[in-house]
Amino acid sequence: MEEELRCFVCKEFYREPVLLPCGHALCRVCAVGLQSPVHEADGAAATDYQEADKASVSSETDSGVVCGSRPNSYAGTPAATAYHNAAFSLTCPVCTKHVYLDDNGAEGLPPFRVMRTIVERFGGVTGAPPAEEACQMCEGERRAAIVRCEQCSVRYCAGCRDAWHPTRGPLAQHELRTLGTTCTDHGSPPVLYCNTCLVPICQRCVNERHSSHVTQPLSSAARAHKDSCEELERQIDQVCGEVARAVEARRDELVRAARASRAHAAAETRAATSQAAQRLREATALLHFSIEALKESDPAAFLQVGGILSARAQETAAALGARAPPPAPPALTLDADPVLRAVPPGAPTMAVELCAARGCSCTLAWRAPPAPRAVRGYVLELDDGLGGPFREVYCGRETICTVDGLHYASLYSARVKAFNGAGSDALGWAMYIDARRSWFVHGGAHAGRAARGAARGAAVGVLLDLTRGTLRFTVDDQPRYIL
Repeated sequence: MEEELRCFVCKEFYREPVLLPCGHALCRVCAVGLQSPVHEADGAAATDYQEADKASVSSETDSGVVCGSRPNSYAGTPAATAYHNAAFSLTCPVCTKHVYLDDNGAEGLPPFRVMRTIVERFGGVTGAPPAEEACQMCEGERRAAIVRCEQCSVRYCAGCRDAWHPTRGPLAQHELRTLGTTCTDHGSPPVLYCNTCLVPICQRCVNERHSSHVTQPLSSAARAHKDSCEELERQIDQVCGEVARAVEARRDELVRAARASRAHAAAETRAATSQAAQRLREATALLHFSIEALKESDPAAFLQVGGILSARAQETAAALGARAPPPAPPALTLDADPVLRAVPPGAPTMAVELCAARGCSCTLAWRAPPAPRAVRGYVLELDDGLGGPFREVYCGRETICTVDGLHYASLYSARVKAFNGAGSDALGWAMYIDARRSWFVHGGAHAGRAARGAARGAAVGVLLDLTRGTLRFTVDDQPRYIL
């Protein structure tokens, strides 16, 4: 957890942490050091996308990316409106997203109070909070305030609130407002949570832009989110416990099977050794008897037994020469692939030395995650070149991909992840269809691509024939794919 409490820039515990729009945190001093002024040329470049050629980047095949020039696509188009009043810009050192700031720069970023509280709880902060965030009742070193009394106009930390402003007696009617992030549009404290936009909003936001949205009080939303997180944690603990017990049971089963195979092989070896020793004793006894028979001086008596001894000697020699081979060691194998497919694989690493950009195209390469994780394929995502959302551009088994149709002098961010079917039905088949094409997905991989879609009013059907053991996908009773 300590890594979460340290600034990505200075590597120290957060001091006056501020929250970036991308969700990452920085020390206020570090954020100020990273910001840079926005020049007019930069603003013109950011707003002149209307005259630029738009390119679409979409995954058309399993082995590469086919990109065609089409208007109104995402590549090269900003994800948000232009920042005409931006005075400073800042690039997040964690996710490399661009943040545009007003005249206040990084000093105007909202304080990350939750981070500061957690750092203080773990003893990572030694300095006092800013005056506008400090408790006004602390003696000596001031702690960060968590509430403000609207009637008293005084900020309190947790200790001073309990000591000097209890929620009983004559002060029970006072309103203690929790200090937190203010509305970026109006500067007012948020009072509601918009379930449609998933953001906290103030009362003016409700009247202006969220009047038709579903809202609820902030406390109820926070409690619901905490309850859902606790329920998710319980489910994770339960599932992990079941998986651990299943793995332990399978381990015991495999160990017992290995020990049984070893005992069986040892018993076969002991039996073969005993048979060989018995045959050796019989051959030795026959040899000694033959030596004594050779000492017989009566020719008639020797001829009577000589033929018998000769036949027995040949039979014994043949039996010794045709002895059975020793038992082969048992072929014990451990097929852990099904178990590994149930665990998400690690993150691939970008092979920077193999990546290259030329003109309006770039080639990206990556390395597989370390063993022993099973990997079925990879998903490559690319943003729009302006810090916008990521979009999938490739899905397949290859570890290299070429993307065309990009803009000159643009900085794109790419990310790649591996998948192995964990969390999905590895036996299921799904058909995806639109007006132009159709394709099928099985175990995270694409198959059966066709340049025929479905028109409005078409009947799409799925037939599972248990008698024939087939799965048929049809469009207007015409088969598209048969398994």
